[in-house]
Amino acid sequence: MSALSWIRRISLRSLLPKQGYIRAAAVGPVLAHIMRREGSRIVVRPVPGGFAASLRSLRSKGELQAWWQEDDRRWRPESSSHRLLHAARHRSVDLELPPDLTLTQRVKLPEAARTNLSEAIAYGLPTWSPFEIDEVYVKGSVDEVQAGQARIRLIYALRTKVDPLLARLEEAGLPADRLVLDATSGPLVTLATPKLARLRRARRVDGALAIMAVSLGLLLGSLRVMVLAQRLEESEILLRTEIAQFRQEEALRATYAAFVARRAAVSERRAKEVGAYELLVALAEHLPDEALVQTLEIGSGRGRIDLAGSGPDVAIEALRQIPVLRNLRIEPSRELGSVTAGFEISGKGQ
Repeated sequence: MSALSWIRRISLRSLLPKQGYIRAAAVGPVLAHIMRREGSRIVVRPVPGGFAASLRSLRSKGELQAWWQEDDRRWRPESSSHRLLHAARHRSVDLELPPDLTLTQRVKLPEAARTNLSEAIAYGLPTWSPFEIDEVYVKGSVDEVQAGQARIRLIYALRTKVDPLLARLEEAGLPADRLVLDATSGPLVTLATPKLARLRRARRVDGALAIMAVSLGLLLGSLRVMVLAQRLEESEILLRTEIAQFRQEEALRATYAAFVARRAAVSERRAKEVGAYELLVALAEHLPDEALVQTLEIGSGRGRIDLAGSGPDVAIEALRQIPVLRNLRIEPSRELGSVTAGFEISGKGQ
């Protein structure tokens, strides 16, 4: 008998009698605990005179219910409210906003924007709406993709309307971790709360425990080391995929940062340029009353003006008084009785 067969026989003799006990005592309770905790949440809705809160799970939509009455500043009934507040320590609290506090809008974006939809929404929101990104809670979802364009459904709520609700709910002892912008479709806005960060860490631990429990169950059920090796190989492939996605996101962030820098440079350059309206105001201030502007052409830092009712010397002297004009020169006139002058436009502050 080989050493491998001897070790395998000892392993079988020691594991088989305990297999059922380990499954019942370790694998089942661990997975059941994780499923119960991850499959439930606290949902709070504003109601006249306070809030209504309930514990919802995959099995039931309202196992526990309690109501906060702002008149006497207490939760009722007390028996349910104590259990509900205790459950909120280990579950997320979702504030479900009423429809009158939310706005819905549909916009179109390039299909590539789906890879980082939140940043695309933050960049485009001031163009699509009168709000800046820090003035609203917003969530977007893709309705359809067609011909390289993604149709995005935006739901947002003003912070000036929602923040007082969040403050009242925190005062009631049940601070919210997420906002439900639409109870029908269920888009969630995650708030940066310490409890939510703690729950995320707990989920990672739960995930590790779940993987360990499943791996142990598979190992004990099949008694084949190859199954465990296959799971490890799959985990390695998943890890490599996540690393590749992370690098892709880092590259996208770098591209976006470069785009923002280029946009800022263009905006700064445009801010220094002199527009047609500013030039017309300067002409009105410096030209004599009898001068009439017949034609004004500007573009690429250069321009041309046709004046009537004024002599060349008077026109050139008046144009020289305008600070943004330089390299003035008389050009052949296009019409009889008019003066044509060419010029260059200097930027603001030059």
